[in-house]
Amino acid sequence: MKYKEYKRDSYNLYTIKTDKFRTCQIEIVFRQKLSKEKITINNLLIDCLTYTSKKYPRRKDVVEALEELYSANLLGITSRVGNALFSNIILEFLDPKYCDKDYLDNILAFPFEMLFNPNIENDEFDLHTFNIMKNRNMADIKSVKDIPSMYAIKRSIIIMDNTSPTSFMTTGYLEDLDNITSEDLVKAYKELLNNAVCDIYIIGNLDMDYVDKKISILFNNRYIKELDIDYFVNNKLRKKVLDIVETGNYEQSNLVLLYNTDKFSEQEMNYTIHVFNYIFGNGSLTTKLYKYLREENSLCYNAYSIYQKLDNLLIIFVGIDYQNKKKCVKLINKALKEMVNGIFSEEDILYAKKSLISNVESSMDNPSSLLDNYVFHNVVDTPLLSERKKELNKITKKDIIELSKKIKLNTIYMLGGPTDEKN
Repeated sequence: MKYKEYKRDSYNLYTIKTDKFRTCQIEIVFRQKLSKEKITINNLLIDCLTYTSKKYPRRKDVVEALEELYSANLLGITSRVGNALFSNIILEFLDPKYCDKDYLDNILAFPFEMLFNPNIENDEFDLHTFNIMKNRNMADIKSVKDIPSMYAIKRSIIIMDNTSPTSFMTTGYLEDLDNITSEDLVKAYKELLNNAVCDIYIIGNLDMDYVDKKISILFNNRYIKELDIDYFVNNKLRKKVLDIVETGNYEQSNLVLLYNTDKFSEQEMNYTIHVFNYIFGNGSLTTKLYKYLREENSLCYNAYSIYQKLDNLLIIFVGIDYQNKKKCVKLINKALKEMVNGIFSEEDILYAKKSLISNVESSMDNPSSLLDNYVFHNVVDTPLLSERKKELNKITKKDIIELSKKIKLNTIYMLGGPTDEKN
């Protein structure tokens, strides 16, 4: 595998040449400072940009074009990355060696056609596309409440700190969506091109110097931008734990515990936390959370912990019956206290390391995972997959104990069922 960077005035190209896969992937990534107001309109914008274009004015035209390109797959994604907003156009396609002579030229041209030749007339997006995408975004926003675990976690973060970027709804907001016009979307499109930093990543068995030359012709945006941003979110700290209960129309109650992890070192946030978490709550059926909450006490069907590096948070989610809340919190505290006191074995550590290294190896066999790893390596200095195996093996029991001491409980949140207030 050979990695190479091509620095250009208005964008940067990062290439990963490898013959491991039969497919290739190109990802056009726009990065800008996050604001709550941009989330909804950027979601809608990226969806419209990947739905039709001037050359392909109907969705049927886009689908047929992708089929002719050996069933290539185009998608658009808007996401929050710490204090930044990412807007990505992604194209997955077959290795050109299996295809027609002009395939590489045609496939490279496709995402830039969608990006730089949008379906706009008289400073308005095509209304048919606009309305379809607006309805789709509306459905996505409304669907958040249909997934209890996701909604409970988001509500807990809003309760913890409603000014924090972590609390922003990445699907967007209905009140913002209602007010967006087709003209507003054109303004957002121009702002994206004028103000967002653009990085282009491509992975596959390609002549990357040739790819660079083609993209330099296809990339029509000549704005030169820089992005000075601290990606890490400083969520609110508390001396006294916040304990909140809300009710919703759910059959099962949902318990969330939020912990601050803002005191972690680089080694701890990149490596130690993952070994800790595999033992504590995000590994196999042998985790402490699974053992105490389900296996020994039958309190839940699911329990897991998630580490969000850029938000400096450890999140525990448990689906339980409302009346078991106090017991559940007590057992979670017990599990964390055991980690602080070193009540776990060297065998636990070894098993965690082997499992995590196996996950790394699986990621190295996936082009999307490899590409994304380079994206986050360049943006927030996430370690490369090739480095992780060596570093994970260095983690000691002492490292895990010291990290455990830095995990501080911030908020306990319960999203209960409709009859819970009576219990």
